[in-house]
Amino acid sequence: MRSRCWLSGAMAVVVVGLGIAMAVGLFVGLAAVQQRPPDVPYVPTPYEVVQEMLKVARVGPKDIVYDLGCGDGRIVITAVKEFKAQWGVGVDIDPQRIRESNENAQKAGATDRVKFLQQDLFQTDISEATVITLYLLPSVNLRLRPKLFRECRPGTRIVSHDFDMGEWEADRTLRVQGPYREHTVYYWVLPAGVAGTWRWSVSTPKGERRYTLRLRQRFQKISGTVVTDGAETSISEAQLNGDQIRFTVVREIQGQKVTMRFSGRVNGDTVRGSADIQGGPFAGKRDWVAKRDPVNLSGTWRWQGGALRIERRNGQWVATLLQGNRSQPISDFYVWGAGIYFRLSEGTEITAEGVVEGDRLTGTWNGKPWTATRTKG
Repeated sequence: MRSRCWLSGAMAVVVVGLGIAMAVGLFVGLAAVQQRPPDVPYVPTPYEVVQEMLKVARVGPKDIVYDLGCGDGRIVITAVKEFKAQWGVGVDIDPQRIRESNENAQKAGATDRVKFLQQDLFQTDISEATVITLYLLPSVNLRLRPKLFRECRPGTRIVSHDFDMGEWEADRTLRVQGPYREHTVYYWVLPAGVAGTWRWSVSTPKGERRYTLRLRQRFQKISGTVVTDGAETSISEAQLNGDQIRFTVVREIQGQKVTMRFSGRVNGDTVRGSADIQGGPFAGKRDWVAKRDPVNLSGTWRWQGGALRIERRNGQWVATLLQGNRSQPISDFYVWGAGIYFRLSEGTEITAEGVVEGDRLTGTWNGKPWTATRTKG
């Protein structure tokens, strides 16, 4: 009996010790999560604005909605309760906000379709999101922008309350009247990367006609030219909405004005769609399948006065600007197929973009023509 009591007491000591250790571990873990203060002060989004944000994003049963900086959880709870979203995830670095979000989800009966993560939003994996909502600050939006392009799929819908994304122009901008003031809602669709050289042929009664399309891209804005029969023509009415592309080519064929409207869906280095040809001897609708020329972005690209090193790390493209003995990582860096774009605001302001073809990179540097050549080392 005495040995039993001794054993029970020893087990109790072990259990208590484990409990203390777990509590200390949990405390340390939470402290590690919140290793810095929140990026923005907590200001709840009025419900009128929440409704319009979810409406403009056309949230529905197939959507997974992420709210980065979720506050009290109202956006993802509304997404699953009123808009029938499949799943909602709220992310906030403040433990108080996460507690409020979980309490509100329980009150709303939404705990089976939402979860709240006490995390740094810059460290959160957002790749499964189909809709992302934000109420941050302009500077935070700009820091977040490259992450959106790195991790999210083309077609992901992004909605921001009151603050834009700098030179990435919104696809739609709405004004919403709240209880005390007018609010602004910005809406984007993440574009596919389409820059590069595309080739295809179209069947006609007189045989195959071959086309070469060269596209440049900056966010969802695209421009380019089409070459066929040795003649080069600028495209017009160019649109890129997620993975959907449209453009028009107008030219003269055998003395007749011909308007060719191409539309298709981008999937990696392939576009599939249809071409609507009006006028001329080849009028009609035809299938259209284009393939992009393969390119290799990796390497060190040099020009007089500097170099740019582009490489893959952990599945992501990263870039470093090399000037003299100085090496400067570029955080605001984007890859759009065969095209690149980056900004540097530390010290001298730099904005550069270009398209890779073979071992040449051609584009603009602060608005002036820029050419770089890939070198070894």
